[in-house]
Amino acid sequence: MVKLLDVSKNIISKYSSQKIYDETLKWATKFDKELEQLLIKNKEYSMKVLNIERGKAKPRKDISKWSDVKEIIKYMYEEEYNKMDDFEFQKIDNKEEIKDILNSYIENYFDINDDKDTWFNKIKDLSENKGYAREVKEYKQEPEKYKGHVGDVSTVIRVALTTKHNTPDLYEIMQVLGKETVIDRIKNFIKR
Repeated sequence: MVKLLDVSKNIISKYSSQKIYDETLKWATKFDKELEQLLIKNKEYSMKVLNIERGKAKPRKDISKWSDVKEIIKYMYEEEYNKMDDFEFQKIDNKEEIKDILNSYIENYFDINDDKDTWFNKIKDLSENKGYAREVKEYKQEPEKYKGHVGDVSTVIRVALTTKHNTPDLYEIMQVLGKETVIDRIKNFIKR
């Protein structure tokens, strides 16, 4: 079964977002009315969500069957995200440290119009400013010198926005969520 699911992931990873949308909707119409409503409520938005990391040399391979889709995308929809309260923080798990990083990010570094390189360089700047290494290799060479590394800081932002520590490309997720949603989610998380 594991091999079959892997083969399925490889095949589905090559599908367009339109084909994934159509097949998932067909399945959801029969088996998951809640997912069906999420998909049809805002088709254009759902297509953008399903298009994250598609059509690339290394497309995402997280769907092996249509029943996987809901769990993979639900955090992208406000009504589902707002029901979630299990945030999967990793290395940085101190609430005050998390809130400090998020507040600093929104106040000083976040700009939805940044290209991906500019965005990531700002995450590196934020990391350095908070005592984390700009690069993972810097941290590995001298771990005693830093609290952690840029990946730990970006994970804080990822988890605040999605509740998950493992998602597709964070930059693309933020572009689909949009400026207001990113700001609202982070500010609401800080208020918790």
